Amino acid sequence: MKKWLLIMMVTLVTVLVACGGSDDNGENADESTNDSSEETNESSNSEGETQTLRVAAVESPMTDVVEIAKENLAEENIEVEVVEMGDYIQPNEALANEEIDANFSQHVPFMKQYNNNQDANLTEVQPIYFANFGLYAKEYDSLEALPDDATIGIANDPSNIDRSLRLLAAHDLIEMKDTDSEQYGLEDVKEDSHNYSFEQAGIAALARLYEDVDGVILNPTHAGNIDLTPADDALVTETEDSKFAITLVAREDNADSELIQQLAEAMTSEEVREFLESREGGASVPAF
Repeated sequence: MKKWLLIMMVTLVTVLVACGGSDDNGENADESTNDSSEETNESSNSEGETQTLRVAAVESPMTDVVEIAKENLAEENIEVEVVEMGDYIQPNEALANEEIDANFSQHVPFMKQYNNNQDANLTEVQPIYFANFGLYAKEYDSLEALPDDATIGIANDPSNIDRSLRLLAAHDLIEMKDTDSEQYGLEDVKEDSHNYSFEQAGIAALARLYEDVDGVILNPTHAGNIDLTPADDALVTETEDSKFAITLVAREDNADSELIQQLAEAMTSEEVREFLESREGGASVPAF
């Protein structure tokens, strides 16, 4: 009996020791697995996920500026999708509808005009460059040669009507009445300042008027489409205090976000400055 009791006690101790070893090994294995998982998560978090920005633009050099910013932001794990659009209204509609995060296609007066018409909340983030508007005339090589009854082509939207009239007034080609409005209209031109008539068209279609009217006011991109530059071919260009800088625009709800501010920083880099200053004929002047 004593012999069997001794055998049973030894067996029991052996089993307990074995189980204890298994538990220790299991706990150590679990701790090792957990530690490995935590290290993986920390590694994943430190690397960060790729963030995406959708930015609308209409044409060069706007698209070029965003492409330069895209390359710089890729180094910070931010992917920029450049969304090219066919006119100047679509970028604002897409932004207001939260289909994109920002746009780069307009000056602030044009944006404000859209906000007023559509009860939208678009807001300026960063001015980037001045698109140097100029008055071009196929048949005349000086202002003195431009007749008093000249027909001048101008854009047909209110903000660019205002812009065109300010350009002419800044060079004493017309006189404007006093107005309480922020924008001039054709009705504000004084009757005794020359006898110009104005033919209006969408801004993207103005270059087609170059052959048919005495003069036409064009932005440098559309002038470039017919091989004209502000420095070499315009009779007059805008003054440096123009309020019409092409500007990065977002919504009030995201304009101050880190991603939009990083985009603004990338769009005001030295690479962007060098690109703008390299464009032929003073077509774009950095605004930063």
